[in-house]
Amino acid sequence: MTLAYARWLTQEGGQVRTSPLLPPRLLIFDRSVAVVPIDPANSRLGALCTSAPGIVASLLTLFDQTWDSAVPLGADRPRSTDSTPSAAELELLKLLASGMTDEAAGKRLGVSLRTVRRQMSALMERLHASSRFEAGLKAAQQGWL
Repeated sequence: MTLAYARWLTQEGGQVRTSPLLPPRLLIFDRSVAVVPIDPANSRLGALCTSAPGIVASLLTLFDQTWDSAVPLGADRPRSTDSTPSAAELELLKLLASGMTDEAAGKRLGVSLRTVRRQMSALMERLHASSRFEAGLKAAQQGWL
């Protein structure tokens, strides 16, 4: 249903992008008003609406950075020839190395458990590691941790 809506929206001239890592839920209106959940883990608890310039500017920067790193719906994500992990991958590695579970790391990063596991699988492949322990060891040896 969501994919069908996104495709319809692009056919009507809208822009839809996809990203493996998303910020917490937020709405921004006219670059001057922002709405964010009071509790990102439970948006049913209500939302905060603000027009404070400093807060709105920070949220706009977060959105713009996420948008710029995302790809248009249906486009292939370019594969990096550089083996250096992205900032999001480094943060995931640090959280897991600190002892967090996949679920806890996902909550901290604002991504699903599935996304955490997919990112970790990609890192293991890039590191040529057959286990997460080996991936952690190799990441440390390469100076990523």
